[in-house]
Amino acid sequence: MLIYSKERRLEVLQADAAGLTTREIALQFQCSESWVRRVKQEYREQGKTSPATRRKRVPEWHSLADRIQAAVSNKPDITLQELKDELGTTLCRQTLCRALKRLKLTLKKKSLIASEQDRPDVQQRRAEWKVRQQGLDPERFVFLDETWAKTNMTRPRGRSLKGTRLMARTPHGHWKTTTFLAGLRTSGLVAPLVVDGAINGDVFVAYVQQHLVSVLRKGDIVVMDNLSSHKRSEVREAIEAVGAELWYLPPYSPDLNPIEQAFSKFKWLIKSAEERTVSGLWAACGRLVDQITSTESRNYITHCGYRYG
Repeated sequence: MLIYSKERRLEVLQADAAGLTTREIALQFQCSESWVRRVKQEYREQGKTSPATRRKRVPEWHSLADRIQAAVSNKPDITLQELKDELGTTLCRQTLCRALKRLKLTLKKKSLIASEQDRPDVQQRRAEWKVRQQGLDPERFVFLDETWAKTNMTRPRGRSLKGTRLMARTPHGHWKTTTFLAGLRTSGLVAPLVVDGAINGDVFVAYVQQHLVSVLRKGDIVVMDNLSSHKRSEVREAIEAVGAELWYLPPYSPDLNPIEQAFSKFKWLIKSAEERTVSGLWAACGRLVDQITSTESRNYITHCGYRYG
């Protein structure tokens, strides 16, 4: 319903005082005669010249807001039906969904962390690591790891008309997997290499001896996780032979290796490329290495706790 301003109501009352009829006033101000009569009646009986204020409607779920927040805090992956049952409410799931949105409790993908990080021995190793690297120049670090890429990778989401499926084609029965190895320093990815299939200790030793050591400088610190293929004696010997150090990350601590974040972007770029041949996939890996900029690399490293100064 249209609500007229106080100024318009005063104009109506002034017109009435000037002797105009209800019909004439309605025609002049382009409003209904019933509304003109109501304005005159409210003024005559109550002295009222302002429009009625609407009371703000309180959502049905408002009284349950604290319990909703507590339930989600206690079990973040609770379903709407489980939430409804826990609250013991008659509100429908659609109403609860709106309540969650209003409370800014949005649905999102979980970021999984190893539960083993709660073990006392792992906590001690992680604490020792953070103390060990404090005060060191991040320029010295070279973070090493490997990831995979496949010839069936594609972006997982897209757009289509509401109510329709978004169909896309990728290889389901025959695809190839390749392993991508690289190091991350503040300047970006270094010593990139693609290997057909998975890698083993021999392949990793060859990578370190033939590719990685060529980009190392005296005083560098090479950081990698505790995979068995990484712990061959030849790996340490090759790194230390050029004056660099080898540090192994604490167990269950990928969050302390910033190259994981670089690989996340790299794999998104590979998905976007949608290469369906091994040669095309390898070419894309080489082409996309430079997409990891020095600014991003520094941000990844800082985010993982390796700070300047």
